[in-house]
Amino acid sequence: MSRKWFIFLVLCVIVAIVAYRSAGWKFDWSLFFSTLRNIHWGWLGASIVVTIFTHLIRAMRWQELLTPVKKMGLGPIFTTTVMGFSAIFLLGRAGELVRPLWLARRERFSVSASFATIVVERFLDSTMLIGIFSWALLSVKVSAESAHELTAMKDAAWYIVVVSAGAIALLFLLRFNVELVVRYIPFPRIASLVENFGHGLSFLQNGRSFAIVVFHSVVLWIMIALQAWLTLKGMNFALPFAATTLVMVGAAIGSIAQIPGIGGGFQVAFAFCMTKFFQVPAEAALSAAMIGYLANNLPTLAAAIPCMLKDGLTIKEIRNTIRNPQSETI
Repeated sequence: MSRKWFIFLVLCVIVAIVAYRSAGWKFDWSLFFSTLRNIHWGWLGASIVVTIFTHLIRAMRWQELLTPVKKMGLGPIFTTTVMGFSAIFLLGRAGELVRPLWLARRERFSVSASFATIVVERFLDSTMLIGIFSWALLSVKVSAESAHELTAMKDAAWYIVVVSAGAIALLFLLRFNVELVVRYIPFPRIASLVENFGHGLSFLQNGRSFAIVVFHSVVLWIMIALQAWLTLKGMNFALPFAATTLVMVGAAIGSIAQIPGIGGGFQVAFAFCMTKFFQVPAEAALSAAMIGYLANNLPTLAAAIPCMLKDGLTIKEIRNTIRNPQSETI
């Protein structure tokens, strides 16, 4: 963690303590620690196994997306996937750049094409997330007091749907008209970048390939929901599967705002959904949020470390790759 993030974290803790004292809030520390002590390790272990399996599905999907660009084995793609998601945990959202940059460097193909596949991934994931959210809304009964918060989540979901649908439509248009678009770009370097980016969208022209990618996305998000359910089960929360997906959606939206190595948005949104929608005590919800965050990220980091050692990759080198992407093949 950099010095500036450490100072920011310390300031946040100070502000939280002052707010806690000023408001006179009562926090039941015994309930908080008892929730941590009463973990069912069998369920939590199962959630960790599913976490690793989700990365395998991500790798299979990415392999299909990359096939028109360059055919690669599943092994290098899987190792790059776990390293990339570990980078997000360690470096924050800037770590999103690690996967496309590192694989393009390792396998020697265009970074722009690699980025194109990641963009498609993210929009597909957003669409799947909203689909799960819609199903949860139809299946789950929440408290009447949470109507305002649920409405805000619905509004955010609709915004994501519109943006995702529009973006996917634009990606289709670009893929089928990339030569025409490039012809009107006066700057050769930008034209080359756009052409390579369009090449990374080649799978959109193959109906079978697109169907496989969508299938992988559906399976992936079912597994992510299962992982969330197993984690809560391990924390003694007997929520229905559909209710768990509502918490998962809130946590996924909250995870956009993350402090490297610490989180923040994930835990806040997770605990918020547990307390507002299902009347879970704040102390127990906060414990579950902490365990949920660690169960999501530590197994990934543990899987990434041997991969990084094998490739001789360090955190410093990852940071340099992010800061100097122009050194890669455009």
